[in-house]
Amino acid sequence: MLLDPSLRIRAASAAYASVTLRERDELCGQLLFDAFPDNPGDPQASGTTNLAASLETAMRGGRPHNMWIQRYDIRDPDSPDKFLPKVWSPSNAPLVDHGELIGVVHRVKEVAGFEHLVSVLARALETGRSWSSAELLHTLAAVTDAEKERHSQRERALAIENEQLQAAIDTRDLIGQAKGMLMERFNIDSVGAFNLLVRLSQDTNTRVEQIARKVVEAQRRPQSS
Repeated sequence: MLLDPSLRIRAASAAYASVTLRERDELCGQLLFDAFPDNPGDPQASGTTNLAASLETAMRGGRPHNMWIQRYDIRDPDSPDKFLPKVWSPSNAPLVDHGELIGVVHRVKEVAGFEHLVSVLARALETGRSWSSAELLHTLAAVTDAEKERHSQRERALAIENEQLQAAIDTRDLIGQAKGMLMERFNIDSVGAFNLLVRLSQDTNTRVEQIARKVVEAQRRPQSS
């Protein structure tokens, strides 16, 4: 993402917009911390403070600055009052033209999952970075919550897939029953029975499975004497 010296967003890549769950056109023109405020429901939120400090370091020093992993929750696009826990590995690089600062390139990589977090923490510890217990627990909580949400999403997707599969099986069985009844009644083969269902569907602007259900229900209905 490209920021001008006032930290107003001037451009955002598709990848940045995707990982932060925002639209590129929506981001452009906003001040960075208006677009990405701290989570008001998190008293330990430090994202804006630490990011501002990193940006200041990069702009004043004239060289890239890599932040430590940072918990920085983002708004849920489906519920603007809700924030989603996220952990990032951000970096900021100044853009200088003939000695004049013209902007900053802000990049982020999402730290997703415990294995990724442990790997990043291990590299940080190798460089002498220390973590307070509160800071570490705060970050771990975000990863835990994100893992739970991903698990819930997978469960919901699987449930929908199973429902769709069962519906497809039920529809196939229903059409099979209707074809069998039509074959017996009109002395036609399977292809002819299916073509008859299709023609009835087209003539009545009704889905084939609905026509099949009517055929089956009509056949099962007790005949009046």
